[in-house]
Formats: sequence, structure tokens, C-alpha cells
Amino acid sequence: MTAIGALLSTLEDPFNMFPLEAVSRQLEALVDDRDDRVAGRAGWWGVSPKYRSVEDEHDLEVVRLFIGSAFVLGQTAITQTVSIVTKLRNLADDPSWLPNGKAHIMSMEAIIHPATGLSKIALFDAVANYFKHHYEWPSNWSGAARAQQRTIDMVLKLGLVPEGEDNLRIALQNLGININNISLMGSDIREWRERLAESLRKQLHNHGLG
Repeated sequence: MTAIGALLSTLEDPFNMFPLEAVSRQLEALVDDRDDRVAGRAGWWGVSPKYRSVEDEHDLEVVRLFIGSAFVLGQTAITQTVSIVTKLRNLADDPSWLPNGKAHIMSMEAIIHPATGLSKIALFDAVANYFKHHYEWPSNWSGAARAQQRTIDMVLKLGLVPEGEDNLRIALQNLGININNISLMGSDIREWRERLAESLRKQLHNHGLG
């Protein structure tokens, strides 16, 4: 098998993604457990934030960390995908007909999120960056450095707001992912990788490189 063929096989092999989906399912179970604990104390409708107990605040923060971790886990697979496609392009001597750069790769063969017009893959990546870096952003989310502002503009379109304590739940909801089924994110990324590999394979074959 050629180096190009090996990279394409890595990209489309579902077994490379199954561990990520398995970890996501474990995060789902952990989120369910914490939500059940909060509901057991306050009822499913909850209570006003000012009346929350210390235990409630702790459990809600733990849930936010679990959700954020799921997005970062997905981002890891996205970053790996970008690296594989970049290496493929280099092996093919940088032809203009292959995707070039992270933004282009994340949009190729990706499902478009109807409310924002953005690639769902790019939105997964943006929410992961929100989770990791939003404490570094200006408090009103304006006037940030260019790279930060690109991410801010994306998550604003998704419905996130400065100081929003439910931002990660909102991100899941607006991406069409139930909090009890976070592993759907891994499935979305796996299916994107498979479509991307198929498209790249066809292009490389058409240009005598497959």
C-alpha cells in the first residue's frame, strides 16, 4: 500500500473512531448521573440559581466539564483529520484541487448547520475552543484578537452568550445533539471522515494518484 493509500485508510477506518464514541458514551452516563442527583434534590424543574445548594452548583459545574470534555474529544479527532489531509496534500505535491488549510478541510464534505450556514465540524471545533479559552476573551466578547474573534463570531451565531452558564448545553441543543446522547458528535465526525476519505480517493484517482 502506498503512503497515500495508508493515510486514506486511516481516515476512513471506523475503528479509529470507535474508542472516541465509547468514551463519549461514558461521558453521557456521567452526565446522566449528575443530572439525576440535581433533580433528586430540587426536582426536574430545578430552582432559581440564587437558591441552589453548594451540592447543586458543584454537580452543575461537573456536568459542564463533562460536556466541554466531549467537545474537546471531538476536536482531537478533527485535528487529526486535518493533519492527515494536510499530509496527503503534501505527498501529492500540493495540487490546487485538494483542500488547503484547516477551514477548507473542515468544510469539505461536512454537513452544513442550517441556522448558521456553517460547517457542523467547524462548529464542534469552535465550541471546543470556547470551552478551553473563553476565560481569555474580553468580557463582552468584542475587540478580541483576530483568531479569537473568529471563534467568538461562530459561537455567537450558535446562540452562546458572554457569561452564559448554560452555553455548553445550548451548544449541544442547537447542534441537534441531546445531552443524553453526546456520542452523536463522535458519529457525526466519523461519518464526515468517511465521506471526506471517499471524496479525496476519487479526486486522487481522477488525477492518477489513487
